Amino acid sequence: MKKTLLTILALAISAMAFSQEYMMLVNCEINDGTTAVFTSAGMSDKVKDVQDNAVKSLFHTLFYVGVEGVNKGKPLITNDNPAVVSQFFATRMPFFVKEVTEISKPQKNAMKKFQAEYRVSIVLGNLLKDMERNKLYVPEKTISYDQVEDEDGMVLPTIMVVPYKRDGETYASVLQNDYDRRIAIAKVQDGFEKRNITTVDLEGKLNAVQRNAQFGSNDADSNDKQLLMNSGSDVYVTVDILKDNNSEGNRISLIMKAYETASGSILASKDALTRRFPKAATDVLCSYAIEDNIQPFLDDICKNFTKQASGGKRVSLIFAIDGSSAATMNDRVGSENLPLSAQIRQWVRKNSYKGKYHLQGIVGESIIFDYVMIPAKDAEGYAMDAAQFGYLIEAWLNDQVGVTCTTRVDGTTVYVTIY
Repeated sequence: MKKTLLTILALAISAMAFSQEYMMLVNCEINDGTTAVFTSAGMSDKVKDVQDNAVKSLFHTLFYVGVEGVNKGKPLITNDNPAVVSQFFATRMPFFVKEVTEISKPQKNAMKKFQAEYRVSIVLGNLLKDMERNKLYVPEKTISYDQVEDEDGMVLPTIMVVPYKRDGETYASVLQNDYDRRIAIAKVQDGFEKRNITTVDLEGKLNAVQRNAQFGSNDADSNDKQLLMNSGSDVYVTVDILKDNNSEGNRISLIMKAYETASGSILASKDALTRRFPKAATDVLCSYAIEDNIQPFLDDICKNFTKQASGGKRVSLIFAIDGSSAATMNDRVGSENLPLSAQIRQWVRKNSYKGKYHLQGIVGESIIFDYVMIPAKDAEGYAMDAAQFGYLIEAWLNDQVGVTCTTRVDGTTVYVTIY
């Protein structure tokens, strides 16, 4: 317990020191409520780290100091939780960065560190919703976090819009080579955002994972699956477009299908066909197709997702002993003096939704649950997600069992490292 408190205190001190160092170097240029553009300076001993530090500087300043033009200049964090903030910088930050462009080249400053300024575009609306979900940010007019449901009690999922892939294609290749499908994706995503749905931007996510070398396989199809699972989206929507051009004009058919990310089960499907328009451009036709069909499509998604969410959601859970540790899963720990593996199985059984889980296997160094159903909401009525479930596991092992561990979340997979 003492070690946990010291760790949290160290994270808090580090966060404050970081933001104070950079707080004068962040300015907001544009904020339309959905996307915001900032200038932010980064500084580092190494040139390659300057841009990353500029992005981190921006988020630290927004969180702990405040930037004029956002949240009335007040810090975004109203309920600080250093462990959750640390997890944000470790895993989720790239989801909210749309674009980073260089304003000035890195040059050494008076402190003999490399410093440069960048223009950083972030998905501010999605960031605020993510912070609400993790109880870091509470808008002035919001008493409790109920925005995952609309007025009819429908659960509003986070959605990522991706292209339908033909044989041999990847998401990256479609975005690079197929202008029509790229336009269709953008229009469908815009249609969701206009209905206050939190979206994960595919292109931004691709750029982030490629920049950070997060792909773990040379298999392009496996990488796309990994991207989906690590995207943080509850639902992904595939979009395909078929063009029909003749002497009477142009029309398109837009095909949309929605899948639950964790299970791959289909939630909704919609074909949208436009009338013929002389010389109409693809983006205009896409707008026409979406205008009359996005709401019923979204209604089907929410209705079916609500049914599944009311019965819990599926995550994967992986416990592993750190390579430098002498501990094993057979060590007897805790007040009950039971093997660690037995303690973990009992905790998962008691805390999974209606005891629904599947244990893939146990060895001396790891335990893998290929799925665990977690409750839709926690004991306080707030929405439960993989990050919060991981936080509960970490608190239980550290504080009640006396086993030091850390957690990391990639999409719907929770990794627990035991030391």
